[in-house]
Amino acid sequence: MTLNEWIVKAETSKLDFIKKYDKGWSPIDDITYLPFITIKKEIPDLMSDGKFDEAISIVLSEPIKETLNRTEIERFRILIWIEKQYEKINAIEKRYLERPPDFKMLAAGIKNLDVLGVVNVVDMLANGDITKWSQIEQLPYSKCFEKQLKTVLESDIQKKMIEQNKTKPK
Repeated sequence: MTLNEWIVKAETSKLDFIKKYDKGWSPIDDITYLPFITIKKEIPDLMSDGKFDEAISIVLSEPIKETLNRTEIERFRILIWIEKQYEKINAIEKRYLERPPDFKMLAAGIKNLDVLGVVNVVDMLANGDITKWSQIEQLPYSKCFEKQLKTVLESDIQKKMIEQNKTKPK
């Protein structure tokens, strides 16, 4: 039985209880070693499509047959663990990478790029070189995060330098 089928058949109160009191479990420590595109697109797409076993198989780097040999409760606990990993990733990205766009950027239509989703980040990491997109997508998520953080910090420094130069007496 697939995990999705088990979840549909299980009592909601039982699942809610497990989610509330179980932190999840996994035989691996974290998922940030996986390729950027896997973390940002492939796993979320599988999860939103209810293909939980396939997502678990990718996260654990094991054949789907091995994943299906695990008990439903074990797979559900791994699913909870994956969700917690994404909560951590989202919180860290929000804290360290998100910066509100300034008024000029908003007025120019920066929000129009949102429809491209993860492509924006891949393009930025590839310095606009489309021939490097596939390479970027296969880099570990952790490396891509580090590069984005470096870019954000450098941008913050540049903005501070510009402000400091504006306030200097001439």
